[in-house]
Amino acid sequence: MIQFTTPLSIRLGVIGAGTMGSGIALTALLADMYVTLYDIDLQTLERAWNSIDRYLARKSRSSNLTHLKLTSEWEDLGKANFIIEAVPEDLAIKQDLFSRLDALCPPPAILATNTSTLAVTAIAAATQYPERVVGMHFFNPAPVLPLVEVVRAAQTDDAAVQAAVAAAKFLGKTPVEVRDTPGFIVNRVARPFYGEALRLAGEGAASYEVIDRVVRLGGGFKMGPFQLMDLIGIDVNLAATQSMYEQTYGEPRYRPHYLQVQMTQQKALGRKTGRGFYNYDSEPPFDDSLRLPAGLGVAKGPGEQAVYLAAGDWAPGMAQACRQAGYLLAAAPGAGYLALSPTSDSVGLVAVGYSEGLKERLASLERQLPSEALILCQCADVTLTELAAEMNTPERLVGFDGLFFAGGQVATLVASPVLTDRARRAAETFIASLGRLPIWVNDSPGLILPRMVCMLANEAAFAAGEGIAEPEEIDRAMQLGVNYPKGPLAWARQLGLARVVAVLDHLHAELGEERYRVAPLLRRWARLEKLTRY
Repeated sequence: MIQFTTPLSIRLGVIGAGTMGSGIALTALLADMYVTLYDIDLQTLERAWNSIDRYLARKSRSSNLTHLKLTSEWEDLGKANFIIEAVPEDLAIKQDLFSRLDALCPPPAILATNTSTLAVTAIAAATQYPERVVGMHFFNPAPVLPLVEVVRAAQTDDAAVQAAVAAAKFLGKTPVEVRDTPGFIVNRVARPFYGEALRLAGEGAASYEVIDRVVRLGGGFKMGPFQLMDLIGIDVNLAATQSMYEQTYGEPRYRPHYLQVQMTQQKALGRKTGRGFYNYDSEPPFDDSLRLPAGLGVAKGPGEQAVYLAAGDWAPGMAQACRQAGYLLAAAPGAGYLALSPTSDSVGLVAVGYSEGLKERLASLERQLPSEALILCQCADVTLTELAAEMNTPERLVGFDGLFFAGGQVATLVASPVLTDRARRAAETFIASLGRLPIWVNDSPGLILPRMVCMLANEAAFAAGEGIAEPEEIDRAMQLGVNYPKGPLAWARQLGLARVVAVLDHLHAELGEERYRVAPLLRRWARLEKLTRY
């Protein structure tokens, strides 16, 4: 099998001059490789040439154009020793193409497919030498994003994988080796980012804009799920989800959602049609500013208001934020003592998990604080209506997302069904005084970020448990391939594996869907959390 020792040892052929194919060709030119870019459509080739020319000129690399040959003649690919295919995601088209390549470019040439949704094994089966067929999944835009998933099909031999890894490195990319399974790493693990957002919107938990805002400003993602679907193309994202669902024979975690189907049916496909979840006729379609509601954000002076914080670690960073804002922090009722006499201006905070005595701490606060004192309770692993139904004074109860309070610029709040205007205003003022923008959502299991991030971690754990890739490789792929702020499994460790499992068990119990079942490996890790680290 061929070995590549320098970029110039690779004579690269790229099939398909669309966005991805031309991007791969440009990446190779920037790495000083010689490239033959093939497409049957002359206009597509012309657009590719113009795009590559402009990019190289901006980078002062126009001389590299001499390394590029554009062609619509199939035989011109015959001298290539490494082929990357980037044609539409149609198995029959790809199988026919690879069958023809098998004769045109005999071994030891390497044949690679850039498929993101199809089985590399099925594509390789169309050739006489399937051992030299490998997947090389680039991410759009190819010249910018650093990840390449190197996919080992059932027939691929070690030498072909090693050649693809070497080629990816010469292209300036970070290769991650992965087994040939539906969605590989990134497209698979990312499914909950879109799927849970669609379900939250479909359940009426919040609007597209609110979900996106919480994800961006609360979770640190570069784009919200609806923004990203608009950018990718809602039809393209739906097709990837449908492909995953079909290839896994109806796995509930990948079930498409009717909102995506409706958007596709009405040709509202996102940026490329001018309208998707957002309207792009007017700019900007979304607002990232952090304007506080009028009159909010001013805390009372030290000594005038006390915060009673129940024991628990479901709101990391909350105690420190209260102290920094000038509040007197006291042990909460039920924790053994009261450091101050409670007043109607007091705020009670419950940061305990449901299985750790949350209801008992909440009942203790309700008994001992004045009836008008605000009570905030974390509700990532319990619905607020369940808690409100057992209170004597539910009109002053507000739920909040404590798990993602520390690192975000916003705080997600949930109103009890009978919340008074006074309590609502008090909650907004208190949260704003801690430097967070209060964002109200409707009561929904897992809220927004706990539900989405815990499901991402769960999918990553399923993938790790099935041997798709090592946990560290999965995390690295998600950060490099889709620019996540943290790897899902590292994020789960930071949140606490037991807490992630608790959120998922809550979702499973409340919604009754198998899509929320906990990955066996994740539950095992949670049990071992106190003893060892994986």
